[in-house]
Amino acid sequence: MTKLYILTRFLTFPGAFVRCLWEQIVCRVHGVPMEDTRLLRRDELCAHIEHELFPKAGGAFAVGFVPALFNAVLAFLLALGPVLGVFVFRMNNPIVTALQLVAYWFAFSLYVNSYPSIEDALNMKEKIYREGNALQKILFAPGFVCLYIGAYLERYCVTFLLALAVMIAMLVRF
Repeated sequence: MTKLYILTRFLTFPGAFVRCLWEQIVCRVHGVPMEDTRLLRRDELCAHIEHELFPKAGGAFAVGFVPALFNAVLAFLLALGPVLGVFVFRMNNPIVTALQLVAYWFAFSLYVNSYPSIEDALNMKEKIYREGNALQKILFAPGFVCLYIGAYLERYCVTFLLALAVMIAMLVRF
C-alpha cells in the first residue's frame, strides 16, 4: 500500500509541493523545528514535512487545517475556470481544452494532497482532546473530524480514487 501511496504523490507533485509549502509556513509561524523538509521521498512521509510535534492545540490544528483549507480553495478556483468555460461559455477550442485539462490536473493534485499525515492527525487528537479546554474541543471538533478521517483516507489512496472519479465525471461532460 505504501508503494501506491508514493506513486500517487509523485503523480500529483504540484499539490504535494503546495501542501508542503503551507505546512512549512505553519511550522515557522508557530516556531516548531522541522527535521526533514524534502518533498518527494520514498517513504510514508512522502509529500509531508517531518517536524517536531506541536506543543499547543491551536498549532496542532493549524498544521492540518491551514494546508487543507488553502489547497481546497485553490483546487476549487482552478476547477472553476474550466467548468465555466465548458458549461457557461461553451468554449470548444482545442487550445482552451488543453488548458482546461491542465487546470483540472492541478486542481486534482491540490485536492489529493489536502489532508494531514496520520502523525499530525494523532497529535491533533492528543492536543485537542486530552490537553485542550472545553472551548477548543467545541470549536475544533468539526474540522478535526474531517481532517482525521481525511488523513486515513489519504493514507490508503481513497482521496486519489475519489478525485479521479470526479475528474473523469467532469471530463465525460465535455
